[in-house]
Amino acid sequence: MCCKFRAMQNMADDATDVSTPDSDVKLLKIEAKSAVNEVKFAVKHVEISEKLSNTDEQAYLNVKTKEGDEFCVELTVQGFRIVGTSFDRIDDSDESTYYETIYALLDKHSPQYRLTFGETLADKLQLLQTEREDPQEDGEENLKDVNRTQ
Repeated sequence: MCCKFRAMQNMADDATDVSTPDSDVKLLKIEAKSAVNEVKFAVKHVEISEKLSNTDEQAYLNVKTKEGDEFCVELTVQGFRIVGTSFDRIDDSDESTYYETIYALLDKHSPQYRLTFGETLADKLQLLQTEREDPQEDGEENLKDVNRTQ
């Protein structure tokens, strides 16, 4: 079962103490939309398929990597898996490798995704470090001002 789906299901169970098929459907749709939003910065294109039937049990995403490879990705409660090598197409392959997250799938199939993800993470960490250093400097200056007035 997909990691985010599992976490959202647990939150839904905690809130209602009863899991219903309708809540599973809503959570799967939320997971698909979330996957699109979370990886769009590191791929050329990603969308929920409008041509393939998205049902209670599955959703399909079209993904184009920075390398130019196109995939049709299926999302079920088991996770994400590639089911086609072009948009809106399910191939007759025996590909049965499920990935718990869209990140893991892209990490395996797109070196540029991996690179972009790493660079973005490094940039965010640098920004966080800069933000942490700036308030300390402001705090020190304010402390000096307080000391001068006393």
